[in-house]
Amino acid sequence: MEIQNKMMSRIDFIRVVAIAGILGMTDEELALELGTETDAIRMFRTLRTDALVAPWLSNNLHKFLNKNSHLLIGMSDGLGNLN
Repeated sequence: MEIQNKMMSRIDFIRVVAIAGILGMTDEELALELGTETDAIRMFRTLRTDALVAPWLSNNLHKFLNKNSHLLIGMSDGLGNLN
């Protein structure tokens, strides 16, 4: 049985980058946290559409968002609305 790639929304990538900025994380630190390469983080910053990612990366992104989403609550642009 093959595990399929997962579609991640552009807004989720923006949330990840915003949280990393709030936490003062470098691209290298964020890549280490997510278990990916620094080049992938640079790609997140430039995405303008949704993207397919590997299942493990999707899982790591969602864990990061769930752990840190409280940092976005109350932002006027709606990034904190995870529903």
